[in-house]
Amino acid sequence: MLATAPHRLLSAPWVLPIGAPPLREGAVVVDGDGVIVAVGPRAALRAAHAALPETRGEGTLLPGLVNAHTHLELSALAGRVPGGGGVIAWTRALAGQLREAPDHDDVGAAAETAARNAKALGTAAVGDVGNGTAGWRALGAVGLQGLFFHELVGSREARTGDALADAERERAALPERPARVAAVPAPHAPYSVGPALLQRIFAAAAAAGLPTSIHLAEDPDELSLLRDGSGGWPDVLRALGVSPEERSPGLEPCAYVASRGGFDGRHPPLLVHMVHASADDRRRAREAGATVVLCPRSNLHIGGRLPDVPALLDDGVALALGTDSLASAPDLSLWAELSVLAHAFPAIPPRVWLHAATAGGARALGLPALGTLAPGSRPGLLDVLPADASADPERALVTAPPLTLRWLVFA
Repeated sequence: MLATAPHRLLSAPWVLPIGAPPLREGAVVVDGDGVIVAVGPRAALRAAHAALPETRGEGTLLPGLVNAHTHLELSALAGRVPGGGGVIAWTRALAGQLREAPDHDDVGAAAETAARNAKALGTAAVGDVGNGTAGWRALGAVGLQGLFFHELVGSREARTGDALADAERERAALPERPARVAAVPAPHAPYSVGPALLQRIFAAAAAAGLPTSIHLAEDPDELSLLRDGSGGWPDVLRALGVSPEERSPGLEPCAYVASRGGFDGRHPPLLVHMVHASADDRRRAREAGATVVLCPRSNLHIGGRLPDVPALLDDGVALALGTDSLASAPDLSLWAELSVLAHAFPAIPPRVWLHAATAGGARALGLPALGTLAPGSRPGLLDVLPADASADPERALVTAPPLTLRWLVFA
């Protein structure tokens, strides 16, 4: 019989459970599998578990982060796609780079390097979006948890006759599927996926019992197309041989998602970006229990604008945090995303941002063991040293990326 690894007590000047207020001189007891047994004041836990070895952290202990939106397969394009002109201009620049992209081995190697770097930056789980499987394989190679959103577009449907079946064949062809990362089909965006395929993808995700993901309300041209068939997308679609009328339902973004069955399943899709979400969009997202994934640095790079986060919070919309890809962000640091949001919206309590980067992402991805320090959870445990956490560790963590961090327990 294999011996079970012993329990351990881990303590630090501060412990942030996420689901409860910060603990000064706090501690966490974990079992040999990394499952949390107890969280509380250090003195009380030392007294209750006097025989346990203690590992002393130097800064603030908190659960591993959850990056709810990446595109690891684009990592080889880091720094090569200019922004500032909006989604259509950025997409054209991206397409140009993809035509000159590195070979398959380089794409896979870059994806794995990016995933490894994200793990070193304190990320325990990822919601990765990919047209191919390079990102999925990268997550498996470095031991990260999460979901792989196998992204489908209308051109794949036209080319293969059945985008869902074609994607399943692609996944099945892998010699080994990542053990800790489930795969689910995902639509790219309302302008790139026709209504019939959109409905089939949502139905497939619901049948799998998993949330899917969609880029939504990201750019004014998307809203114009959906509302009345205007804006820049009709010309792009016509050039691709697609009728713009097919993708102009006369609806707001979330109303369109609802009309295609996106909110019918038990697990609503992740709504990524929502930079231009209307009051109706926010209401529908809240009523569906959907999570909006904020990717602030990517939004600023592509379109120069952030979502109306105060309105999202006022309307009770759940939030998670993502970095997007290295084609639109300089790195995969959720700490840098936290800093951008904290400085852009100083009136919002730091706890909101930390929740989005941990428990919010875990909830959105359907990973209940992650995101909080609570008995029964297995979120991993980070020891993070910001510049100054002596008085307000939450504010210190979100206002500047940490100077040093280390995994005490990996998820």
